[in-house]
Amino acid sequence: MITISVTDHISDNPFVTLPFYRDGKPVSGARWGMTLRKAGSMRFRWNETNENRTTVLQKICGEKQPVPLELIHSKIVYAISSAADTQNKTGDGMITVNRMLVPVVTVADCMPLFLYEPKTGVFGACHSGWKGTGIIAEAISLAQKNYGARVEDILVAIGPHIHDCCYTVDEERARYFSEQFTPDSVQRIADKDGVHYQLSLEKANLSVLARAGIRDENIVTAKDCTSCAQDAGGEYPFGSFRRQAAFAPGNLTTEARSKLMTVQAAFCGWIE
Repeated sequence: MITISVTDHISDNPFVTLPFYRDGKPVSGARWGMTLRKAGSMRFRWNETNENRTTVLQKICGEKQPVPLELIHSKIVYAISSAADTQNKTGDGMITVNRMLVPVVTVADCMPLFLYEPKTGVFGACHSGWKGTGIIAEAISLAQKNYGARVEDILVAIGPHIHDCCYTVDEERARYFSEQFTPDSVQRIADKDGVHYQLSLEKANLSVLARAGIRDENIVTAKDCTSCAQDAGGEYPFGSFRRQAAFAPGNLTTEARSKLMTVQAAFCGWIE
């Protein structure tokens, strides 16, 4: 497995794009990436218009077509052949072999997951919050079923997300991850404030990938925590629910609270 710092690849662009890896070496073809906090909110709802999102994605995708999906924290993945295939649909992942498409999901502490299988050409993006942990296995299964992808050839990238340094959960959620995924995804901490648990979505998802048969040397994972990572200038490059919205006044509605965070677009496709 290759570990990288996305922060180290930030330029003047309001987004980053990076390659997949095979046997520890970068692979040409489809790339994965995400917008940064300075790009502004990439929030998406079918009943809303976000002109900023449209402008930024057009710059990223060029002649390619970004394909949106309204997220619901599920494990639903669509195999698509055109942008119209997700129209008015909800779910959390898309895969395709159409190089003119760029699947786009949104994240703000949740984990973006990307896959690419060079031999069949299938690629895609998934959004995985804690409820959706395991969605990458669904995407892998769909890539095998619909496109004939071989699991030993599938490359996976784990993008920036909230890490265990900042992700504290209650005992019930800690037990769920320990039992359903892997015990080492949870760390029990006892301090002056009592007992709490720190959750590693990375370790949970690596266990999912291992069970699915993905080769460790075909995985690249970002070490950046969206909640606390800073760039060389001391700025927070990523949007974060935990940092920007989680501790807002308690009388705010969930919808109002969600608008306080800088939602990022996570994308995968044949882009520069």
